[in-house]
Amino acid sequence: MELKSNHSSPVLTDPTPLNKSRLGIHSNLLSYPQSGGSLSSGKYITIPRKKPGKLDDVRSNGWLDAMKSSSPPRKKLIKDINIEVAAADDIDIAYCSWMIKYPSALKSFDQISKNAKNKKIAVFLDYDGTLSPIVDDPDRAFMSDSMRSAVRNVAKYFPTAIISGRSRDKVYELVGLTELYYAGSHGMDIMSPVSHTGSNGHTNCIRSTDQQGKEVNLFQPAREFIPMIDEVFKTLVENTKDIKGAKVENHKFCASVHYRNVEEKNWPTIAQCVHDILKDYPRLRLTHGRKVLEIRPVIDWNKGKAVQFLLESLGLSDRDDVLPIYIGDDKTDEDAFKVLREGNRGYGILVSPVPKESKAFYSLRDPSEVEYVDAQEFWLSTELDAVSALSEIVPDTVIFDDFEKFPPTAATVSSSLLLGILSLPDTIFRNAVDMALADSTCSALDNHELRLSCFVNKALVNVGGDLAKLVPGRVSTEVDARLAYDTHGIIRRVHDLLKLYNDVNVPPERLLFKIPSTWQGIEASRLLESEGIQTHLTFVYSFAQAAAAAQAGASVIQIFVGRLRDWARNHSGDPEIDAAIQRGEDPGLALVTKAYNYIHKYGHKSKLMAAAVRNKQDLFSLLGVDYIIAPLKVLQSLKESVTAPDEKYSYVRRLSPQSAASYNFTAEELVKFDQLSLASSMGPASVELLAAGLDGYVNQAKRVEELFDKIWPPPNV
Repeated sequence: MELKSNHSSPVLTDPTPLNKSRLGIHSNLLSYPQSGGSLSSGKYITIPRKKPGKLDDVRSNGWLDAMKSSSPPRKKLIKDINIEVAAADDIDIAYCSWMIKYPSALKSFDQISKNAKNKKIAVFLDYDGTLSPIVDDPDRAFMSDSMRSAVRNVAKYFPTAIISGRSRDKVYELVGLTELYYAGSHGMDIMSPVSHTGSNGHTNCIRSTDQQGKEVNLFQPAREFIPMIDEVFKTLVENTKDIKGAKVENHKFCASVHYRNVEEKNWPTIAQCVHDILKDYPRLRLTHGRKVLEIRPVIDWNKGKAVQFLLESLGLSDRDDVLPIYIGDDKTDEDAFKVLREGNRGYGILVSPVPKESKAFYSLRDPSEVEYVDAQEFWLSTELDAVSALSEIVPDTVIFDDFEKFPPTAATVSSSLLLGILSLPDTIFRNAVDMALADSTCSALDNHELRLSCFVNKALVNVGGDLAKLVPGRVSTEVDARLAYDTHGIIRRVHDLLKLYNDVNVPPERLLFKIPSTWQGIEASRLLESEGIQTHLTFVYSFAQAAAAAQAGASVIQIFVGRLRDWARNHSGDPEIDAAIQRGEDPGLALVTKAYNYIHKYGHKSKLMAAAVRNKQDLFSLLGVDYIIAPLKVLQSLKESVTAPDEKYSYVRRLSPQSAASYNFTAEELVKFDQLSLASSMGPASVELLAAGLDGYVNQAKRVEELFDKIWPPPNV
């Protein structure tokens, strides 16, 4: 859920003209074969101004009926007050009946909030009729100050995009918020981030820069139609100039004819003008809006596909933990509503003062109600809700004693957890350990060390299997730290654990394997990931380790924030830490930020986990990172806080793909790490902390084996 101004995305200056081969335009974007005036020859059909004929064409093909159905009549002032009240009552009764199917989003807050829990929200907004009222002059469709403030507040917490039929430049001019993404011409002109690999390789994406000099993707699937739209626009202006009230707009990739101020008796004339032009442009088509006729290219693209493209660009597509919300009022917004309704992916909210059929789930009566979609007051109820919208928060607890109060989304099974279970006989996981000690395969082993190792592996897997039933996410299983410098030993142990997990019916996609970030551990991660086995690299205390882990393709990289801070308080002489302190930065937070930016700027698949978080301020400073392991006392404080934090510690996104794109790395930091370069790049802090972490894990593993040796065999074996 994106946050604050890290979503910065001002309007672009288009790059130099491009040819088709560079654009990568493909015929499969077109819904039927290209015909009509050639675009490649540089010559275009000139449409002479025509006088309307009998207007049989527009009547017979239903254009006029469509114009009337998409243009509800204005309220008329009725002198007879009783008649006016009766008419109003009829409208209210019909609207109330309609709201049974499309309930008010405001009154349905509890249901929406419940479904949004622990999910990342992405917000998509139409402009005209949603953020601004429908007015007679489209150039005067201004947002109110309160609406702009509400949208700005939403964008602080969630990635927010405006998808409008207007040109992207025009809608940016009207909105003027750099925190948003903008998609113009019904999604045929989209600016998106470059940090996620999903949309970067799209055939119609080109690399460009925004007005702040940041690198972005520019997606314009109908770019070759610009000359054609320009010509149609000029012809429409000429052919409608004598029709009082008609207004023609060029939205770059589509043209529109507004007839809001045209007397209804002249609507057929407007329709005939458009009809006559379209006859000569078979690669263009007509769509209807609220008292507007729109001419756009015949390509398989609409606002629904724009939503999908933006979700992909933000790394939010095909994820169960994402809730897209689209608010719009127009017929063209139905494509977006349909996309979100399919598979219950998200919610469409229709803004309409009158009943009409829609693919939306909920409704709002007018733009004034849209203002209530204020991130802080409408969506968020506690600080814990707020931060959970930006990063996945994992409770830092050994035996899940607060499972109901703070239900975890993921879990780790380790020697430390086994020690906790053994110290509390009544825990729900004790039976899993007892069953491991009763395992006949392990018991049959003659070698004492092999038998104990077998018991430990079985206990880890039994507990991990129980945890997999309790958490929706993945379970990470610790690999014996005594194998930290043995690449093939790590791989063999992971394969053994996988077989045991298969016996308890836990599929590989639900599993991670936690490996120390020695060079041998990183190599093991690379080889395991190449097999499709997910790894979790821990004890990362330097940028070199983080970069090497990302290059290896580790699924999760874990950095201990507080441990680096503790080391810096009592030591000096580490170049990386000293540089962070000289910049006035906390060394742990600085490493997480740098690693996040590296992963996202260069398209690595790794997710980043921040551990050893000591307080709320640490957590606020890391919002946007994939996972934060937080102590229960911090979670309790967040859950009890329902007031907005002050500006210094406000819960806005600190880490984002957009900020990562502008981060600069030195040539030395961009090397492909090998064993020698990794060793030479690790400072004293990472060397000492890695060794200390390994010693701690080894001691815990030995302690578990000692306890197992004392209690084996169990009384019932």
